[in-house]
Amino acid sequence: GESFNVPSNIEGIASWRKTMEECGFKRSRYGSIMTVSYTTGHIGMLLGEKDPTLSSKEDVIMARYRAMVKNGERTTYYHPGLQKGAFDLPLWAHEAIYGEEDTSDLLCHAPSTLVETLTKSS
Repeated sequence: GESFNVPSNIEGIASWRKTMEECGFKRSRYGSIMTVSYTTGHIGMLLGEKDPTLSSKEDVIMARYRAMVKNGERTTYYHPGLQKGAFDLPLWAHEAIYGEEDTSDLLCHAPSTLVETLTKSS
């Protein structure tokens, strides 16, 4: 598996996203998730969507999770925050993968300028 911490891997992630676009995917996003069963302790994933309008919204994901819990199907690992957090990358990795692309419609998005965002909240 790849890691955004390895320079050649991050270049590969950006390149794979271009290939996915050429194959008809309208949107793709990279995530990294911790897993003890994998040698490095985490595994990366690149998810593609041919029709982003069909993506599950956060309220739908939460409703499904609540139903899992109610039906006794809760796991000791998964929860919606883990799913959302998998796509939150360090800013340098986000910029290396997405560049100037507008990712505001994704669960993973970085503010246009971090300083501007921090200044507004002060």
